Amino acid sequence: MVCAFCALGLPRFPILRLDDNHLLRMLWNKAEVQRAFTFLSYNHESPYHNLIISIKFHGRSDLAVKLGQWAATEAMKHGFWSEADALVPVPLTRWRQWQRGYNQAEMLARGMAEVTGLPVLNLLKRIKNRTPQSRLKGEMRLKNVDNIYRANIPDAWHGKTLVLVDDVMTTGATLGNCAQALSDADKNAEICIFPLTYAG
Repeated sequence: MVCAFCALGLPRFPILRLDDNHLLRMLWNKAEVQRAFTFLSYNHESPYHNLIISIKFHGRSDLAVKLGQWAATEAMKHGFWSEADALVPVPLTRWRQWQRGYNQAEMLARGMAEVTGLPVLNLLKRIKNRTPQSRLKGEMRLKNVDNIYRANIPDAWHGKTLVLVDDVMTTGATLGNCAQALSDADKNAEICIFPLTYAG
């Protein structure tokens, strides 16, 4: 999938603290999130950009699983998984999932699950169809995802630490809204985020 030379060159994003870092600070005015980790820096000019394009638009669900495994292994070195109970992928619209054949965030989560042993729970639903975030910038991203997610958390999973998984974080609008939806469904849930890449 990726040669050894390119794997060594993966543009890892430096995370020094799990409980206070740039990703978390972007979300503090959107939702209460306890910890954050990301694997890679995302840049449209980088050849590694093609990894995301492949998993989103070229049917490479196998690559998404592999990247999820790599990301989970990297996060393990930082102790990210010590209190986690479940992985929660950010959902797609039904139309986009049908079109793509899978949800890339769920495939990433399934790769992470193979490393961590954590269950993957589809607790979130996207209840409105709007313009894809990749076509928008700044404030428009925030408005575009406002109140479009709902969470349904079974009683057995209340009070747990849930890790939100997505492919790319840019402004934090999507992850922030998903985190808020989970918090609305369970005030005692602890929410963490794990985007595969950060494009800030």
